[in-house]
Amino acid sequence: MDDVHEKFVKYGSNAKAWMRKCELLLPEIARREIWRKKRFGSIYEYAAKLAGMNREKVNECLRIYGHIEDKPELLEVAEKKGLGAVRPVVTVATQEDAGFWAEKVEDMSKHALEVYVKDRRPGTASQPEKITISMGLDPEIARKLQKIKGDKDWNELMEQFLNPQEKPEPIETESRHIPEKIKKYIRQRSGDYCEYDGCGRKAEIFHHTERFALNKCHDPDKIYHLCKGHEQLAHLGLLDEPPNTWKTRSEPDKSDSKYEIDQLVAKYRFPG
Repeated sequence: MDDVHEKFVKYGSNAKAWMRKCELLLPEIARREIWRKKRFGSIYEYAAKLAGMNREKVNECLRIYGHIEDKPELLEVAEKKGLGAVRPVVTVATQEDAGFWAEKVEDMSKHALEVYVKDRRPGTASQPEKITISMGLDPEIARKLQKIKGDKDWNELMEQFLNPQEKPEPIETESRHIPEKIKKYIRQRSGDYCEYDGCGRKAEIFHHTERFALNKCHDPDKIYHLCKGHEQLAHLGLLDEPPNTWKTRSEPDKSDSKYEIDQLVAKYRFPG
């Protein structure tokens, strides 16, 4: 059984490699109208009959190639990893910064790359717009609310109402297991959504901003509920985290004490 499985994996890998080569040839086939010279009705018929590629795939390959044909750094990466690998960056990369984006394609998983591109777009990492809600309250209730609010911001007051749970104390321990009461508190704080400002994705990972390997403590003020993409960016050293303002970086801060730990984690968990 293992022998059959290994053969399937081997053949599947080879099939993917050959398909990537076919995809990279499509633009030249289109430019020289080779499909017409070989008596096919269209490039779609040519690609379908000779390589099993559907119309959507052909259009996607031609679109991506059109964005990177003047960017040799991205073309080089596409030749190694396929056009699909560079797809997330084609609408943001320019001739001037193509090298920067090629490096990111090489270093990141596709999922992390998509998140990184979104965060690097102007305005995408900003706080979401506030929503105005009108409520009809009895004068006495309104007076009591105003008294409770005092000098606080209304958002701060509503947060207290919505998250009445008492914050657990930090726990110093050799165990990486985060106590359930701390997880519960963080889930309530996050609403089970990524705590990176403006993300909006479902949270999946509890992330220690001070790195547990450096500070063996589970502190609810220093653990954040993140989506997979932002957690990966953190361990690539490309995320500025609390107590700073959430934002993505162009390059990791190699002077940061977390850098070496992050590199080890990234190499182990996100190998290309």
